[in-house]
Amino acid sequence: MPADGASRVLDTTREAFDIKSAGEALRHVASGVTIREADSAFSLHQRTLGDDRLRLTRLRTTGFLHAHVDVSGYVAVGRVASGGVRAVSNDSPLDVSAPFLLTPGSAETWSSTADAEAIGLDLAALGAFSGRDLSSAGRFPHRGALTSDLQDHWEATIAHVSRIFDDETLLRNDLIRQAAVDAVFAATVSTFGIDAETGESTGGSAAVTRATDFIDDHLGEPLSVADIAAAARLSVRGLQSAFQRTLGVTPASYVRAARLVAVNRDLTSADAEAITVAEIARRWGFAHLPRFAQHYRAEFGELPHETLRR
Repeated sequence: MPADGASRVLDTTREAFDIKSAGEALRHVASGVTIREADSAFSLHQRTLGDDRLRLTRLRTTGFLHAHVDVSGYVAVGRVASGGVRAVSNDSPLDVSAPFLLTPGSAETWSSTADAEAIGLDLAALGAFSGRDLSSAGRFPHRGALTSDLQDHWEATIAHVSRIFDDETLLRNDLIRQAAVDAVFAATVSTFGIDAETGESTGGSAAVTRATDFIDDHLGEPLSVADIAAAARLSVRGLQSAFQRTLGVTPASYVRAARLVAVNRDLTSADAEAITVAEIARRWGFAHLPRFAQHYRAEFGELPHETLRR
């Protein structure tokens, strides 16, 4: 069974008006936080959403704050919406005018009345997703996006996932949350140049069969690309290559198609007076209903509500 089926869902809001309580609040996001200095006008409002693999934290501060962070067991992408912020990671200054990466080691931030966001990614989960050992800071050669197009894609992904996390029903749907976390992992890996060839075999039809059998057996559970790759005995990159070469689709597209078939089966047998299309779609991990309807019609030649009525 995929390990993330038991992931702890997080939805917490904290406020602080002094150094001690602010430190306690921030350590719920990053355990190694120490507040070095804050002025008398300081206050903090913090909301964290996500699970054990990914934590999206929105921060709003007033007054001045200087904090030191021992970054261990995770990496984080920060972005500043407004206010005065300066940051360094492992003694290297960061460009805070765009999304920036905090890598394992040490970091410091200085802020003055700011609105910001921190997206924390569990290092072990990100390593499993990328197929790399990410235990050293040397694995992260870039602190900013490689290109403006990649940055735009990352921003769009975070905006989409934020909307999902803001909806409590979607946040607590294991299948939808799993797909959202994988989307952030994929965007972060490509945007900040974390991914690289591993030299592993890209696998063949036997590996793809192991993967598809695993998908079919766990279709109603949260399925990460890393889970599927592990079942196929491949890296994530090797899995993607094997699927494209053997089936002509990505693993994610295969999962979506299989779940569309499951939705069709449920719609066909359901009582239209007792259940809605949205309930069945979300049961199978589809969060964006208009996009789901487009995929469904492309696959079955009719809209899902037509299947349900019929």
